[in-house]
Amino acid sequence: MIFDAWSLLREEVRELPVYSPGKSPEEVAREWGISECVKMASNENPLGPSPRALQALQEALPTVHLYPDGNCYQLREALSRRLGVGMECLLVTHGADEAFDLLAYAFLNRGDQVVVGDPTFSSYELAARTMGAEVRKVPLRDYRQDIPAMLEAVSERTKMMVLCSPLNPTGTTVSAPELEEAASRLPGHVLLVLDEAYREYVDDPRHPDALEYFSRYPHMVVTRTFSKIYGLAGLRVGYAVCSPAVREALEKVKLPFNVNRLGQVAALAALEDEEHVERSREANRRGKSALYRILEECGFRYVPTQANFILVNNGDRPHLFLELLRRGIIVRDGEALGVPGHVRITIGNEDQNRRLGEALRDIVERG
Repeated sequence: MIFDAWSLLREEVRELPVYSPGKSPEEVAREWGISECVKMASNENPLGPSPRALQALQEALPTVHLYPDGNCYQLREALSRRLGVGMECLLVTHGADEAFDLLAYAFLNRGDQVVVGDPTFSSYELAARTMGAEVRKVPLRDYRQDIPAMLEAVSERTKMMVLCSPLNPTGTTVSAPELEEAASRLPGHVLLVLDEAYREYVDDPRHPDALEYFSRYPHMVVTRTFSKIYGLAGLRVGYAVCSPAVREALEKVKLPFNVNRLGQVAALAALEDEEHVERSREANRRGKSALYRILEECGFRYVPTQANFILVNNGDRPHLFLELLRRGIIVRDGEALGVPGHVRITIGNEDQNRRLGEALRDIVERG
């Protein structure tokens, strides 16, 4: 008997693209023979994790033979105090990505619709299409999500509208009036999901506090993560703030013990280390200013960002991604992110930013 797994796949899964995380230093070493690379592609915190998180991990290592707390009680309790929301409104997830999957599992059926900006973080589309839902993509306007147009795209079949602020891959944000418009105008059968993975990097004083809107609009779900400013990307810890009814629905479809023991203790310690968060935020501010100067000096246009990455227009250098890769600088090619003609560059530490500057100057000088 010949087993044909492909023939058993659901149609929706058969047509799904595979998520591409970008190149790792190991891949570049194998494919290009470049042993010393600077990775500025995945928006990781160049300062690394909190020293408190590292200490907590060391202390927890002898307990990894035990299952973790399936309810993430201590972390939810700490988040509840920090955010001012009830524990019944918090669900800890395996990275923020799991929250998008759980929302799709719980609320989407074949033929439903999800409205997103275009481009945006690809996990929203992958989660929706896995359940057979249609994804309605609304083009950005001036690199920003076009909230009025997204609301116009909502129909009777729409179950979810997803906003990302700051937006991956452009670094732009949703303003307070825009968030109010989205939350107040959406019909009651539509969930408003706001992904705030990069929120802690925002330095615009006018940026809205999503949790104030959440308290007034129960159809709103806010997702955040410990992967970015907290420096725990390798441990996969995120969380969703939602109504108790939404949380109960998500609990029904999540895996038991979805967040591992080490991730929970590291996230708890990282949450309490406000000094490390502020150091990371300040380092990002300095790095952002430094990269702005370098890009302007080299004649590259860019999108001003509120995140820890910068979207850069290639200009008259269509192969900028490859030109940087040849010099050992790994950035993200905009083609894969839905913004051809651009690269997305993570703001690095001083040495990484310096090496990027040297590479860009060399590219420009060589013509």
